[in-house]
Amino acid sequence: MSGHAAPRLRSLPLGQGAEAPLFAARVVAITSGKGGVGKTNVTAGLALSLARLGQRVVVMDANFGLANLDILLGLSPKYTLEHVLRGEKVLEEILLEGPSGMQILPASSGIQELTRLDTMSELRLVQGLQRVAETVDWLLIDTAAGIHESVLKLLLAAQEVILVATPEPTSLVDAYAMVKVLHLREPSKPLWLLVNNGQSAEEARETVDQLQEATERFLGKQVPVLGMVPNDPHILQAVRQQRGVVELFPDSPASRAFGAIAQQLLGQVSLQPDDFAAFWRLPAPGDAP
Repeated sequence: MSGHAAPRLRSLPLGQGAEAPLFAARVVAITSGKGGVGKTNVTAGLALSLARLGQRVVVMDANFGLANLDILLGLSPKYTLEHVLRGEKVLEEILLEGPSGMQILPASSGIQELTRLDTMSELRLVQGLQRVAETVDWLLIDTAAGIHESVLKLLLAAQEVILVATPEPTSLVDAYAMVKVLHLREPSKPLWLLVNNGQSAEEARETVDQLQEATERFLGKQVPVLGMVPNDPHILQAVRQQRGVVELFPDSPASRAFGAIAQQLLGQVSLQPDDFAAFWRLPAPGDAP
């Protein structure tokens, strides 16, 4: 990606003499400063659009407090990440086949935050993600909203971060807070802004301008704009039918926007092999590299 380089992460030892495999997937975390901005709809829309472009896509539902990606797409998981963390299943056994060939790693509401996982649970998850990521093109991570430590851990580990915001003032304030926290933790972290639910292109530009003004003034940083998904009644219709808008209404304004953003991701997010076992072993703030 122009101007972006995936940072090298520290590896998690997997045993004496064992070398962690390199992942093949582009790992992108999708987040928001606050809830209610349509982040999960954005994740589903991008995943479906990438899959329709012939990409192999896995989405990890990492919103452990309120898992809902499977509900959004009308899927009924028999097993979830909770079963993996308890050692009852391996990751491949919980993969759900979704529309257009995309796959989902479903979460379970109310399970432990990632920061509280014991070493064995972390290892099960890391090794499973390694195996899955070696066989796909994209691993999209739908995080919880907000700047909790468990969310930041995912964002810092991902290759790229997409920050979803809406034109509402509260969303802009919380989006700025997310940019600030990420900037303080890792200034070089590749970060994109995606404006969701804009009433018009002019409103989306105003949203971008307001956030850019704040980040430039206080952080000396610009956040590249990935795109804008317009306010589209087809999204609500799709949610009510528990289908992805890209699948149900492929020619709707929102679906066309998701398609354009997916094309941009394909052209600008380069494949950067890295040590995927580093996923849960990131340097703490102030640690030496």
